[in-house]
Amino acid sequence: MTSPGMSITQLLPDGKLIVLCGRADDASAWQDLLGPARCLAIALDDAPHEARPRTLRGASDHLAWQHHAIGGLDGSGWLAEPADAFDPDHTATLVLPDPLDPPDAGNRRRFGFRRPAWRLFEDKTMVDTLWDAAGVPRAPSIVGDGTADLSVLGAIVDQGTGVVCSCQPRGAGPSAGGDGIWWWREGPPPTTIPTAGPGTWRVRLMPLLEGVPVRLHGLALTTRIIPFPPMELVTLPRPGQGTFLCAGAVPLLDDAADLVTHTERIGVGLRERLGYRGGFSVDGILTPSGFQPTDFNARLTSAMEAAPSDRRVLLHAVNLLAREGNEPDTGAVEQLAEDLFTIGTSCTIFGAATHADDRASRTTSVRWDGDRLVPAPSGAADGRLLITPSPRGWLLTATLATARLPGGGRVGPRAPEIFRVSDEVLGTNFGHLVPPFDTRPSACLPKVALNPEPATR
Repeated sequence: MTSPGMSITQLLPDGKLIVLCGRADDASAWQDLLGPARCLAIALDDAPHEARPRTLRGASDHLAWQHHAIGGLDGSGWLAEPADAFDPDHTATLVLPDPLDPPDAGNRRRFGFRRPAWRLFEDKTMVDTLWDAAGVPRAPSIVGDGTADLSVLGAIVDQGTGVVCSCQPRGAGPSAGGDGIWWWREGPPPTTIPTAGPGTWRVRLMPLLEGVPVRLHGLALTTRIIPFPPMELVTLPRPGQGTFLCAGAVPLLDDAADLVTHTERIGVGLRERLGYRGGFSVDGILTPSGFQPTDFNARLTSAMEAAPSDRRVLLHAVNLLAREGNEPDTGAVEQLAEDLFTIGTSCTIFGAATHADDRASRTTSVRWDGDRLVPAPSGAADGRLLITPSPRGWLLTATLATARLPGGGRVGPRAPEIFRVSDEVLGTNFGHLVPPFDTRPSACLPKVALNPEPATR
């Protein structure tokens, strides 16, 4: 039987390929997949010391720095030297896996380029128009200029549970990793929201929705939609700042058949309305009355961050091929998605910290003592916490045994314990975090309200 990797690589462009990605293990996997004679793969996070930035403030700054580095392929940056040595006549094809999508990348041909109309709706102040056009029910919202009168405008959309405000700088790429989002339950907006005059920022205000944060995602192909297994988003409020810590996505432990159907319907709408091709995701809240979308990503996401790199790069290749209209066998793609996203014996979440105590350990085993997570220096452990240096300071990787989660419930309600132990034992500075709003750890997922019209896959 032909392996999925073999069939996928045969569909990629002939000749040399230059692949730029964030992680070193992804770069190695691309090199192994395609071979060193055909492929030069470079990890941006392995940039020379003199080219590395000082600690970046968040996911949006990190992505902006990566885009700036890729722009240096025009001869002005550190990437030009290895790229030109491998491909002196500039005939190689440039491969930029998601989320990389810089405005400038030198003069080599780019493969799997996203259409501007698809990227447009990643802007949180624009996406509600897409939901309305596609017939996807959503919460009410207000979009305006600047951050003046947020308290008055927020009161209009508040349904008694609070307000969420998303801020998008004009002329900049969409924010990432929860950057630019604030919330408040009652009273005035948080003082941590920057003051911005008219014409500099666009803002969207919507009700704070109580329920389970989830990600619906899949792949839009020419003839069908391949839904991926829905994920629980681990999104933790910071009460002291009115912001969120986005800690990744983990497989849902409940029956998610209704959510899969909803994903297919959204994918069909994207294909019919936008001619969409490739990976997509819709983040939102599963409320007692149904799924309410909040964000759209016209790309593959970090939901597969914990999967083996050889599997990840294959799905990245499939995604780029789909955008080019050159698609591999759908059966192989479905099997690949199942390998990447289905529930395993462990689940992994992440967190970026700006500080770690130099005198503290870099790793600790942990176990559950009732609902409380405690260090487990010896004996049986239920998980492991590890911090490693990153361009944003320090990256916490927390891996927990799925079967040992208290009550067999979801990860989000238990996640604040992970970051508390990290601060106390590893010396990080995540601070006070609380569970997602109105999340009951062992409760079943509510049913999804669906449009009565059947989806055409």
